[in-house]
Amino acid sequence: MHRSSMLARLVSIVIALVLTPTALILLSIGGTSVSRAFFSFGFERDLAPLIGPLLLQMLGVILILAVIATGLWSSAGLIAIGILSVLPLVFAIFPGVLWTVYGAFPREWGDGLIYGIPLSVLPVLGAMGLVLALVRRDPRPTSGALGAIGLVASPVLLAGAAWLTAWGVAEGSLLAFQRFQFDLRPDAALAMLGGLVLAVAGIVIARWSPYALLLPGIALLVGSALLLFASDAAFPVLVQLPRGVNMVVPTMLLYGGGAAVGLGFLAFTAVLLRVRARARTARTGQDAMAQPVPGYPAAPGYPGQYPAAPGYPGQYPPPPVG
Repeated sequence: MHRSSMLARLVSIVIALVLTPTALILLSIGGTSVSRAFFSFGFERDLAPLIGPLLLQMLGVILILAVIATGLWSSAGLIAIGILSVLPLVFAIFPGVLWTVYGAFPREWGDGLIYGIPLSVLPVLGAMGLVLALVRRDPRPTSGALGAIGLVASPVLLAGAAWLTAWGVAEGSLLAFQRFQFDLRPDAALAMLGGLVLAVAGIVIARWSPYALLLPGIALLVGSALLLFASDAAFPVLVQLPRGVNMVVPTMLLYGGGAAVGLGFLAFTAVLLRVRARARTARTGQDAMAQPVPGYPAAPGYPGQYPAAPGYPGQYPPPPVG
């Protein structure tokens, strides 16, 4: 078993708690401008006026990738961010709570909360930290059958998570702010909780199938790119989705949530493979040290016991002469 040092844990927690909220704010600020432009009447899909907002989103994505990279040192930062995801979950389930604090934020930040951007990113990071912690404790490889199953099961679970989360956000916080009806919607709350469970399960599968997140990551990147650069073909497909889902999914992609999570999946795959290799090397070294030295009786707490050197009585203090 290979554990991170206390210093590495503290540093990763501080970095995660500083960079992740900053990244979400950048995504929301840039995403607000991009989303308004794309849904405005007469927009010609010219990205030149949106270079500034897109650069802000790119910076936000880079910060999220930096947080994922701290998993090379310790899982603590990513797990701390996962715990922090309780806040956007409460805001999404109880829109009345979000309404009471909405005015305390700049509008762009609040819009990001309404559309569930933090809810689509923070639990994912927390689940990544959980996987890294499990791998550090037990880096042994799994069977090829489990790896093959994970390549199929993970995309299915994550697709279900995205569907439930998008529908829950649409019927929960988004509908509440559109109609100024801030009562609790049990069906929307259950959908978001179910989406959270499926998202965590889909990522934890990477513990046994380290390449399971590659396909979902590529799919999110392709979807985000099509929406930006081939929107005339992408929008007719997205509007065919069920009511609610067809409002939230395009906005999440335009806010950069899809690109952040997609690139995050790819970066996490590389981090996971590196952490597993390190943990396996450390475990092999520990197992080798635990083996007794051939020909010598093992002493408690030591791998082996060495005999007295030639010419030395082997006893201290030496016995009296005569």
